[in-house]
Amino acid sequence: MRKIFSRGAIVTAVVGAGLVLASPMAMAEPGSATCSLSDCEISGVDGFPGGTIAVDADVHGVGIGRWFVWGPNGYWCENTFHASAGPASWVCHNAPAGVYGARVEGPQGPSSIGLRW
Repeated sequence: MRKIFSRGAIVTAVVGAGLVLASPMAMAEPGSATCSLSDCEISGVDGFPGGTIAVDADVHGVGIGRWFVWGPNGYWCENTFHASAGPASWVCHNAPAGVYGARVEGPQGPSSIGLRW
């Protein structure tokens, strides 16, 4: 019985250590901003390894909001959304590694924009 408990403790310790080491990568929050105006921008978000970028945006009011993401080699990604829909997330695919910026524009403030990977 004692061997079973000690094996379980070792497995738990190894799994726990793996989760601690993995969590900074899984929960990366590279850049975000919240602004009192109807537009908001972040720039110089560094360290993107390439691939898929998640974009989080929100504006207020009635009408259409729009977000933009730009990066190296002329990379550009954008989308529109209903301002009254509330905060939402989208993805940009095939983005090269490097430094990124993002902007959201809407009919009314406050607004927020964020990039994560």
